[in-house]
Amino acid sequence: MLTDWLLVRRAAQELRARLRGAKVRDVGQLSDGRIAIALWSRGQTQLLCIDIFAPTPLLTIEEGELPIASEPGFVRAAGAALRGTTLADARARTGDRILRLDFAARSRFGVRADSALICELVPRFGNVILLKDRTIVAAAKEFSRAENPVRAVEAGRSYEPPPLNPERRVPKILRDGYAGTDAEDLVRTLNDDQAPPAALYVYRRDGVLVQAHLVPLPQYAELDCGRTDGLLEIFAEARTQNVGNVSHDRAAKRRRDMEKALAERERKAGAELTQIDARLHDALERDLLRERGEAVYETLHALPPDEQAAAKERATELFEAYKKLGAARVHLQARRTQLERLQAAIEDLRWEVERAEPDALTDVAEVIAALDRRARVAERPAARKRKPLQYVTDSGSRILVGRTPIENADLTFRVARPNDLWFHARATPGAHVIIQRDDRREPPECDLLAAASLAALHSKAGKNAKAAVDYTPRKFVRKQPAAPPGLVFYVNARTLYVAPANFERPPSSPQGGIRTPPS
Repeated sequence: MLTDWLLVRRAAQELRARLRGAKVRDVGQLSDGRIAIALWSRGQTQLLCIDIFAPTPLLTIEEGELPIASEPGFVRAAGAALRGTTLADARARTGDRILRLDFAARSRFGVRADSALICELVPRFGNVILLKDRTIVAAAKEFSRAENPVRAVEAGRSYEPPPLNPERRVPKILRDGYAGTDAEDLVRTLNDDQAPPAALYVYRRDGVLVQAHLVPLPQYAELDCGRTDGLLEIFAEARTQNVGNVSHDRAAKRRRDMEKALAERERKAGAELTQIDARLHDALERDLLRERGEAVYETLHALPPDEQAAAKERATELFEAYKKLGAARVHLQARRTQLERLQAAIEDLRWEVERAEPDALTDVAEVIAALDRRARVAERPAARKRKPLQYVTDSGSRILVGRTPIENADLTFRVARPNDLWFHARATPGAHVIIQRDDRREPPECDLLAAASLAALHSKAGKNAKAAVDYTPRKFVRKQPAAPPGLVFYVNARTLYVAPANFERPPSSPQGGIRTPPS
């Protein structure tokens, strides 16, 4: 979404109307990197958030509190200068996307002290600059003349705004929608400070915000058009939409990278299996080598004396090859078993990549990386651990669900107690699910069905009408040796046949009953 200077001017008008006279309580930095000013007005605190590093720098007004966190130098300087002041004015520079916020305060001796924040809302060159009179006190991004021959932004210098580009007097979006002189006349009308603010034209495609402006835009005539009075709310919607798109794009790229890594690891495992199978085929024919060596000795007496030495050497080579193949067969069989387990693990991890939430992809990536270096996954810092999904039944049972391979392993081997019941969809990738009770009693059957339904839902069989789910006490679950986290063996299991369902709608009766699978 474009933010031209006319829209920045409109944003300044809305800020004056909504926040003039608001008192600055603090200045801080949000977890996503935005600079936020906490303003007290009309009995509540609002955050004026400045996002200068976004593809389209924006200002938004949001509810909330500033986090307690370490702050970069600029934020500390802005907090020291603005804390306790009031927002006196908000002005925009004609012809450029620069917004000036003026703050005023009086000392106990009645001396007025003025400061200003200059918000340069220019894509790729966004900046926030703190001024005392016209002198720069600090800036989010400082640079010298050596870095930018046009101007410098450094503490102690006088502030110089970016040079105006005459072509920007008529924003591109209006030039594209209106003929030359019509667009210029339109800009003169819109730039009239005496004209009352008009409702904005907002264009959407399938409910998704595309563009907004002060006048109708002919080039968007085929889209759905609505009217609204609040540009700052449109800015907030645009930012949320952009953040969601960026987050989705990053997550999609990470998934593609992990799928590519798994495919490469699978290719290597397949090539190694082919080589092992060829060597095992040779090992199965090792008895022929022994028979050929024995045949050499049986016919040795019939050979001329000058050929017997070469024959003995040939027989020795055959017997050596026979011994080597005998010793190699054990190692080859063991390695073949490892590779078959690796292929199964890769299949499980493909499903984990598909089901992982964006904030859980790091866990899956760690496990995939460990496949290639054949190393254990490092212990995570406590701050990175998430709580597993947890549900509490009416009878007091806690049902816990793992969402990644690392969470599965942590849930099963750290959280679960030996006699807690452990659930997993049979013969398919899936989450580890456990039931815990503080009274250590056996959970009622309805809780077993609820846990089994969750295990089925959080598995590759989650879209089936019915799924088989095994359950057993946790003490009968063991880690697979040299396998990624979450891959286990288990014994003494019973099986429930259930429809995959969330806890809010668990089945009320057995789906086919409970049975012990044949050994």
